[in-house]
Amino acid sequence: MKKFILFNWALVALLALNFTACTDEPLEGTFPQQGDPGLAEEGQFLAQIDGEEFVASIAGATLTTENVLVITGLIESTGESITLSAEDVTAVGPFNLIAGPATINAARYFDVEATTNPYVSSGDLGGSGQLTLTDLNTVDLTISGTFSFIGKRVQLDATGQPVLDGNGDPVIETISVTPGAFNTIPYTIDDTGSGGGGTGTGDPVDEFYALVEMNEFVEDTITTTLSMVGGVDMVKIIARTSDNATIRIDLPLFLGEGTFDMENISDGTDVIALYNSNTGGENLTSNPGTITITEFDTEEGIIEATFSFTATDPLGVDPTVVSVTEGAFTVHFPGIPGSGPNPFSAEIDGVEYESETIVLNYTLFSGTEIVSIESSAGGETLSLAFPIDIEVGSYPMSSVLATGDEKIGIYSPNGGASEFASDPGTLTITSYDLTTGEIEGTFTYTAIDVSGADPTTYEITNGSFEAVINP
Repeated sequence: MKKFILFNWALVALLALNFTACTDEPLEGTFPQQGDPGLAEEGQFLAQIDGEEFVASIAGATLTTENVLVITGLIESTGESITLSAEDVTAVGPFNLIAGPATINAARYFDVEATTNPYVSSGDLGGSGQLTLTDLNTVDLTISGTFSFIGKRVQLDATGQPVLDGNGDPVIETISVTPGAFNTIPYTIDDTGSGGGGTGTGDPVDEFYALVEMNEFVEDTITTTLSMVGGVDMVKIIARTSDNATIRIDLPLFLGEGTFDMENISDGTDVIALYNSNTGGENLTSNPGTITITEFDTEEGIIEATFSFTATDPLGVDPTVVSVTEGAFTVHFPGIPGSGPNPFSAEIDGVEYESETIVLNYTLFSGTEIVSIESSAGGETLSLAFPIDIEVGSYPMSSVLATGDEKIGIYSPNGGASEFASDPGTLTITSYDLTTGEIEGTFTYTAIDVSGADPTTYEITNGSFEAVINP
């Protein structure tokens, strides 16, 4: 049965690990001194990172019906974040945060400069960590506790390749996060794991399919999260099997529809795919890979796409090569009101123009009814004029109205004080429902002063519009 888990969009998404589900391991080893919940004010998440203060501007957590707890503190202004994850959380107490192939428990610190190469409490690299929940309020849905961890990561150069020491081994960077504390921060209960991808009858169902080395990847959960990385809104889609093999795809939230190449190393804002078999190997990333997005509606919250990629270790440590083919998915997330495409947009000399107001005017010229779509933004105006009975197709644009059959574009850089008309240009009507009046199209033209008094020209490109014409 497919399960859909959606974490709060304001939290930084939990990155895929090499793990299989298990109970908590005994706490062993030496841990840094933990903090005191009293150090944090109510609703606050704070820590010391190598002695430097970390105070989150957003703090919260998610507890799933599978008892997986994810706690995140995020500094919005810098993108820095700390993420703590623990499984089998049913009550207060200590939790081992040593990350490894046999546990989901881990602590991560994402710094300003390397949001996709976090410091992790990896036992394999000598990291360690501990989380202690001191209060789990199931009535008010708040949690309090302390944490500390030693984070490790491979140092990367400017090209994303590992820096090697004199022996040819990767250089390991280390940070100490202690003391850390959070006090009565809110948590949400994610109970969307049942019901085949929704919370009830009629809820949208997520679907995911792929072949890994020609064998079907049978997912158990599909997780879609929204987060901001380096000022860029991102979507992370993670499909995971019952034994925690993982396929993950990262997409910029406002990428749009089309076919896009995948990267093998990302700064957190690129299109990239990842595969991990959870058999002890490294995370393998797309090299090469492509994704074709057929629907990306941020307002309604739906993405449909197909994809394929060859997965390799971007650091060259693991020689494994895996082929992921025939990938396809449909996922849903909470829609963002007002985030849909602007009904009238273009580029003017390469600078983006998005409409603030749109007015439709109708006039009769030489027996032909003309509709004019006039858009205004920041003192500039763009308008299109064409016969109301225009049909789907592409048309050359004119600079003056002579017979009534012309298609004209007008640009005014100063709100109508001067006008520059299309010469030449192309107007394409992509769809037009004569019953409802719904019309869509694209346009591009060179705008000139028809009188010849002003030699300035403007290039209007990548224009698109949507409108409802009164029949």
